[in-house]
Amino acid sequence: MDDDDRKPAAKRTTRKQGATSNKRKANPGDDDTLSAVLPWIPRAQLEALITSSVSNRKAITSEEVIDAMPEHEQWRIDSSGKKKKSYSPVKSGPERVNTGAFDNIDAATMLNIFMYLNCKEKYTCVTSVCKGWREFKVTMPSLFLDLSDNSWRKMTAERTLILMDWVPNLAQITALRIKTQDKCNPNTCKQIIKTLVAAKKKANAPMITKLVLHGPKIYGSLIPELIKNEVGKNLTSLIFHSVSVTQKTKLGGALASLFKSLPRLEELEMPQRAAVEMGNLHPTVLSPLRTARSGASTLLRVLDLGQDGWGRKVSLEAISKLGNSAPELEVLRLGSVQRPSGRPISSALMGLGESFDGNELLSLMGDPAERALASPMTCLPRLKEFAVGRLVDSFAYGGPPRYATTEEINRLLSWFISGMPAVESFSFTHGETSMSKKEEKKHCYPSLPGIVSYGGEELMWPHSLKHLSLSSFYLEADTFTENTQFPSLTSLKLTRCGGNVDTIINGLRRTHPNVEVTKVESRW
Repeated sequence: MDDDDRKPAAKRTTRKQGATSNKRKANPGDDDTLSAVLPWIPRAQLEALITSSVSNRKAITSEEVIDAMPEHEQWRIDSSGKKKKSYSPVKSGPERVNTGAFDNIDAATMLNIFMYLNCKEKYTCVTSVCKGWREFKVTMPSLFLDLSDNSWRKMTAERTLILMDWVPNLAQITALRIKTQDKCNPNTCKQIIKTLVAAKKKANAPMITKLVLHGPKIYGSLIPELIKNEVGKNLTSLIFHSVSVTQKTKLGGALASLFKSLPRLEELEMPQRAAVEMGNLHPTVLSPLRTARSGASTLLRVLDLGQDGWGRKVSLEAISKLGNSAPELEVLRLGSVQRPSGRPISSALMGLGESFDGNELLSLMGDPAERALASPMTCLPRLKEFAVGRLVDSFAYGGPPRYATTEEINRLLSWFISGMPAVESFSFTHGETSMSKKEEKKHCYPSLPGIVSYGGEELMWPHSLKHLSLSSFYLEADTFTENTQFPSLTSLKLTRCGGNVDTIINGLRRTHPNVEVTKVESRW
């Protein structure tokens, strides 16, 4: 071959860095589209497509593959058949499709299952489990009618407003909790009430039946908002949790005004310290509730003052009159109760002919606890549960602890039991007092009182009693004898009741073999 016949080799060209081509980029092929679509097509649909393709000797087109996608999955691709980007909004799908065994559960059964969950758990199920369950927010509006539980530990008033905005049917809710933290703005609580009332009035819906006011930022300024908007006209349950009655909150005087607007109230729960700091139980709580009913007795079934009884005791005189103001009472829980401070007035009168002490008699007659014990307690015929948190102060200041005597304990027990003929659960705690190390060097701890027969007769426990709990006593071995009648008792709990507890338990197991006895030694 001649040299002239040879052609020069083509020059090797290199693209400069950063240069771009003018050619249009190729569109993604059908393979990319199909790879995004195939995982969401049921196997039966794919098998039908393949069978049809073989029978007709025709290739499967990308349009046929896309059409085979279920309707509730087609949101994953756009109109051109391409997979949407990950930041596309997620939409809801129909109820229980491709969710396994839940597909076979009807809506009524599913709703019953959800009703066993608290508010936070239901919210999590509806928003985070799957896209099919997001429809429950609309198809099961009764899921979020009760917003009163304490399932959100860090809930604040501001977050409550956000939750109310998310709830599908705010006008139909029946229960609400306003929970506050130290940093909450008290005015936000007022905004919650305004938002609720506006929704109720717009839909002409009835007011809520349960309200929980929770936390340190429940101020007295909220109460006029409740009264003005008549929030209390349908309330059957009002609960104050961890609130404080101080000069800063100005809650004390406002509560009496609120109680006057609650004619249907059946359950009242509040710290005992708050109730007693306002004055006494009757003039500040029960009398306003009777005023709301035009002087008639209240409808209270539950009166719970057991949250915080430290330093504030309910008087026996107030307890003795409960039957007049709340004859329907079924549950009574008290944090701390006043105890008598001397011997009975009757025993002092019996000594008139011997060594009569007029000063002692006058002091006994001036003691409100002794005056209350001198006459029977007004009967509470419907009472089923009774509890006393403690009799003595938890800490002694500037002196030795003052414990109740065995005689005082048994007088109190006899007085309480006589006014509760149908009680089924009875819990009674004497309590123990602490001293500083400096005071412990000066004073000794007194002995805990016992529970023995009073006036020569054994305590007559109600035959309806099913649960008995005693705490911080020193029980003798014969506290419960063979003559003690517990025909309905199922459980007995003895907490820090001395060294004879094992003997008592063995004796009860012989006479009452069906009773479950629990012994607790620790103070905490």
